[in-house]
Amino acid sequence: MDNPFTDRRGQILDTTQPGIRHIQDMIREHKPVSVLMQSGSEMEGIILWQDVEYIGLQHEDGRPLVLINRHAISVLRALG
Repeated sequence: MDNPFTDRRGQILDTTQPGIRHIQDMIREHKPVSVLMQSGSEMEGIILWQDVEYIGLQHEDGRPLVLINRHAISVLRALG
């Protein structure tokens, strides 16, 4: 029997959602993206992975991986 207090599994990424599938396509294709944050700042790079709460963005210039909270994203668009 599952115990909600000891069950450590997180939420499941709903891959039936069109936005999730589109991001998965960008990950598979290593497509450069631009991420506009709600704060107004913008980042560019390649999405390496996504989960329910975060997106892992690798800058093209080799800087360390950036974790971006999905709720902080205003616009995510493919480049080129």
